Amino acid sequence: MATRSTREALLEQGALLFARHGVTGVSVKALHEAVGARNESALHYHFGSRRGLLTEILRVHLTAVERRRAVLADEIEATGRTGDLRALVHALAAPMADDLHDPVGRAHLRLVAQLSHPSLAYDEAFRSAREVEVDAAAGARVVRWLHAALPELPSPVRRERLADLRGHLLSSFGLRARLIDDDPGHDDPADVELFLENLLDVLVAALTAPPSPATLAAARAARGRGGATEPAAPAG
Repeated sequence: MATRSTREALLEQGALLFARHGVTGVSVKALHEAVGARNESALHYHFGSRRGLLTEILRVHLTAVERRRAVLADEIEATGRTGDLRALVHALAAPMADDLHDPVGRAHLRLVAQLSHPSLAYDEAFRSAREVEVDAAAGARVVRWLHAALPELPSPVRRERLADLRGHLLSSFGLRARLIDDDPGHDDPADVELFLENLLDVLVAALTAPPSPATLAAARAARGRGGATEPAAPAG
């Protein structure tokens, strides 16, 4: 294999194997066998380590999602819809939905769901692993607009709801990707469209549900403890 084709094959087969067997369930030997690499040091040469390969898989995926998200964010800004909650949630979700139609894209979604630590919802925007750096200017714009579009929510409640939004997006797309992998009949474009539109309904409803008296009381207590740090958005 040529140098570049070996690297690309490792990125593709690595994503598929990691998604199917888990990050710790794939050996370096299995990766080399999957790409037919004669040189057993190919992984080390291209990525330094198995973790290096995983980091690059995530970086490539998140960069592609963010590129698609930028188009939607620009359109929202150009049409003056920065207060439209459904449009904002759509800008976060739709770029992820595009990957459901491709086996490697689905592997990426499953990996993101596996590797994104819950704490990243609060303090590290658009990263699915702590070492993955991605320029996420478009996503950050959408998150700012979401905060501004929910002024009626106390800050601690808004913090938790946007963290929940991130968690629901990552887990829902990871599960849907697995469903399609296990039963390709769910890959029908109409089914994917229904999945996406219904998910948007659920997420917008969750964001706009009136807080209960118990939640408001808990929010006052959280604010008193200084727990008003704004959450990050989903990486995708």
